Amino acid sequence: MSATVISASGAGGFGQYMAEVSTWVKYGMDITQVLLNNSELGKISKEQRAGDWDVWQTSLHDPSFADFASSCGALGIREESREELDKALARAIAHPGPALVEIMSDAQLI
Repeated sequence: MSATVISASGAGGFGQYMAEVSTWVKYGMDITQVLLNNSELGKISKEQRAGDWDVWQTSLHDPSFADFASSCGALGIREESREELDKALARAIAHPGPALVEIMSDAQLI
């Protein structure tokens, strides 16, 4: 049985397991990763703000995750425009194999 998998994560969480993209490619897995990249460990920053603490040591210097996915042999799409997001997601989901859509987002919107 074959199934399409759609996964969503932030850049911080995905970064811990990004080497698995090569496994998706090796086995032809039909996985679409939707990655929200706000260049920060958003969950930790949110907790710090909620505690009325200074946001400390949560900013990231991320690579282009879309380029990384492409270099592994997956479809990599980087989207910075809300207007093009639906097309990017549809393209990734329709792709016969692993795909990653990196959505650039604003850390202040968490």
